[in-house]
Amino acid sequence: MGNHDYEKIGNVSVYVPTGAIDTAAKKLARRIKTIRGARIGILDNCKEFADLVLRGVAEILKRDHGVKEITFWRKDYLGKPAAFVKEMAAASDAVINGVGH
Repeated sequence: MGNHDYEKIGNVSVYVPTGAIDTAAKKLARRIKTIRGARIGILDNCKEFADLVLRGVAEILKRDHGVKEITFWRKDYLGKPAAFVKEMAAASDAVINGVGH
């Protein structure tokens, strides 16, 4: 495709809407050694039944794995970034992002 954002196929220009690809290496988030005593944030991305699945996960984490505190966060729309990401990160040792079916 070259240095432009479209390709000519016969007399038709086919535009590629992907933009530039970011291939730079990223640093992974710090991992916690154990979830026992941890503060876990759970991000519900508002897909159908995600809340049911995530509440079940939260119950098991507290009951069986000694998680100290669980805070739920819910996005208002799946396709938008969450406005509260920094607040969630500050309040949580680890975050689970879940989806519905």
